[in-house]
Amino acid sequence: MPTCRIRSARLRALFITALALFAVGALILRVAQLADRPLHGDEANQAHRAGILIETGVYKYDPVEHHGPTLYYLTLPLALLRGQHTFADTDEYTFRLVPALFGVALVLLLIPVADGLGKSAALWAAAFTALSPAFVYYSRYYIQETLLVAFTFAAIACAWRYLQRPRAAWAVGFGAAIGLMHATKETCVLAWFAMAVAAAPIALVQLRAARRAEAASPPLDRRVLARHAALAVLVALIVSVVLFSSFFTHAAGPLDSVRAYFPYLHRASADPAAGGDAHAHNHPWPYYLRLLLYTRRAPGPWWSEALILGLAAVGVVAAWRPRQPRVLPRFLAIYAPVLAAVYAVIPYKTPWCLLSFHHGFILLAGFGAVALIRLARLAPLRIAVAILIALATLQLGRQAVNAAFEYPADPRNPYVYAHTASAHLRLVQRMHDLAAVHPDGRALRVHVITPDGDYWPLPFYLRSFTQVGYFTVQPERPDADVLIVASSIADAVQQRLTGDYHVEHGSLRPGVLLRVYIRTQLWDAFMNTRR
Repeated sequence: MPTCRIRSARLRALFITALALFAVGALILRVAQLADRPLHGDEANQAHRAGILIETGVYKYDPVEHHGPTLYYLTLPLALLRGQHTFADTDEYTFRLVPALFGVALVLLLIPVADGLGKSAALWAAAFTALSPAFVYYSRYYIQETLLVAFTFAAIACAWRYLQRPRAAWAVGFGAAIGLMHATKETCVLAWFAMAVAAAPIALVQLRAARRAEAASPPLDRRVLARHAALAVLVALIVSVVLFSSFFTHAAGPLDSVRAYFPYLHRASADPAAGGDAHAHNHPWPYYLRLLLYTRRAPGPWWSEALILGLAAVGVVAAWRPRQPRVLPRFLAIYAPVLAAVYAVIPYKTPWCLLSFHHGFILLAGFGAVALIRLARLAPLRIAVAILIALATLQLGRQAVNAAFEYPADPRNPYVYAHTASAHLRLVQRMHDLAAVHPDGRALRVHVITPDGDYWPLPFYLRSFTQVGYFTVQPERPDADVLIVASSIADAVQQRLTGDYHVEHGSLRPGVLLRVYIRTQLWDAFMNTRR
């Protein structure tokens, strides 16, 4: 008996060590050169909201845009720890560090579910999570998606632990995770739906098995289960209400979190006349599948996470084998495909949304990798299969490096979507150079004129400039020290200018060009510094 315990302790130590190494690898891929890529417009928009909270301590939930408050509230302590007390003080690293750390947390959250998946399967899943190009790339994005996936996984992990040992603490953890999901992004309801669909048949099977085993062991006290369920619901409501109400300073927030579903349903309509910009993001149902299976935009490299999808398919089949009646893989075998199907049928699609269901496939892929290896009866053949899967996994890592470091804002990267052009940073640098020679410094007057408010991420990059005006229609008197104008209306704006200007050209993102007007006197002062 002592020998068995020692062996079990050693195996657990090896498992924790291996998982920690994967977590370290995930951390390196997610935080290295974190500030180098220009901010996406959505990132800048989120950063601006967080900047208001950092600077004023005020947050009010917007039921039309920006999603839930967890991203902003989690950014606040990081900014303060780094000595950043105003929006102008902040930088890309502070904002992106939040999702990056949650991307690493997805690896560590495999610890509480390791007995459900199997330790070997959990290690494979850790490798896939750490190296998945999609997860690496979007864990470096200041958006809510990685947080939503982490809180979803935390809810699943707490539910699993509760099944193993029904305790109030796990019910509280489950409720907190559900509340955090809601306070992160409105699409949490899609994950809840998939969870319910997957849990229902599993629960029926377990109840039948429990009834047959009642003679051998006492049944669970239903009153205790009811109390724990009520406790979980109460905790979820408290977490959600506290965050949406901005810690009880914005009473309309919790109600707005419910009202938000009306504009989001409106936006998700396939009809371009539905309003908003939903039609700009409408894609056919196999959009996510194509991204994950294979993409090559010549003359760039090819991209594919088909390894994960293939092993996930093996995992789905293996989960239902009679000899391996594992509850958690069976739950995932229903949950992940259902969630993927829901996202597929919604016309409104952005590529980062695939993380929600792709994480389920990653967990299944870990289970599938072990099942595939065990199909080989001879030890040498098992080793060969394991090596082949490991080599293919390293190729995922190569793609992750390409996505994060080689092609971070390049349209040849399939995960780059309506992204800010790298050339935009030259415009930002030009603005700082002009401010350096202007008598008022960063208080020089700047007018940004673009239709439909399509000027993000400029408000982030010009956050230290104090006299910037943003216009969605042409002002009667557009003159300023610098004008940044959408090319589509630049000729009309130019006709209203009364001063002399030097003209340059820039870009916001591919296909969205800008014209920059710099007062001749300011331009000459700048050019004198270059002689």
